[in-house]
Amino acid sequence: MHLEIVINPSTPAAAEAIRRGVESLREAGHTVRGHLTFEAGDARRFAAEAAVRGAELVVAAGGDGTINEVVNGLNDWADAGGHDELPRLAVIPLGTANDFAGGLRVPRDPEEALAVAVEGTGYPVDLAAMNGHCFLNVSSGGFGAEATDEASDELKRMLGPIAYLITGVRKFVTLTPCRACFTSGREVLHDGDFLIFAVGNARRTGGGVRLTSEADLSDGLLDVCIVEAMTHMEFVRIAPQLRAGNHVEHEKVVYRQVRSVTVEAEVELSVNVDGEPVSARRFEYRMLPRQITVMAPGPPDGADG
Repeated sequence: MHLEIVINPSTPAAAEAIRRGVESLREAGHTVRGHLTFEAGDARRFAAEAAVRGAELVVAAGGDGTINEVVNGLNDWADAGGHDELPRLAVIPLGTANDFAGGLRVPRDPEEALAVAVEGTGYPVDLAAMNGHCFLNVSSGGFGAEATDEASDELKRMLGPIAYLITGVRKFVTLTPCRACFTSGREVLHDGDFLIFAVGNARRTGGGVRLTSEADLSDGLLDVCIVEAMTHMEFVRIAPQLRAGNHVEHEKVVYRQVRSVTVEAEVELSVNVDGEPVSARRFEYRMLPRQITVMAPGPPDGADG
């Protein structure tokens, strides 16, 4: 098999574990090329170049942002050449939250994750887009997105996912609603104040919070969750439900499954896409007409077995 690994190493130990795994794969007869990222955009370019070289499998070794870049690179290659079928994708979770990898149940150990990449089962996963930018997992705005955006790299390195909790507590003190109109086609889903929204192809975001808890990775639909404005105490009560994914029927939650949704805000909003921040006043979400096969040890969260 010809596989290429795009690596954004979190620690020297992680890089060494991947190196050992690559040696084993080469000894087994596989063709393996590795690429270390240096700056934003590298992973996207490396993935597209791997597809040009005929890689059957592209492995994203990093966090949710690295996975996002790799998927966009593969989609760039497909768009440029008119290809319908993308190389298979696998992930080695080296980030802070690792939400997409967590949903796939990929092991945290790099060597074990690399074994899943080669020996696991492939599952079809939809591709979604926000303002033309691909994503596999979840895009969120409001309180959750601000907390994720403001968690510093240093804090994340020191504390891992707890960094999001600490930043979230700080934001909670000044919990302030945003205002936007959410439409799907001609239907208005919500027009007014909200605290959080999420548009999900998958289920987990922000270190395991299941805002789009009913999402199916291959159903061709986006799950939209809008948490309406409420008091601090009301939010305290609903927060555990949001984390566990038991909020869908809550009276102050709008939850829908649609093929597209547009979010128009009165002022610029900070929205994250697979953990990466984007600022705008208008966000257009839609499903793309192609899927990608993702390697996992067994059926992921939100995938038809």
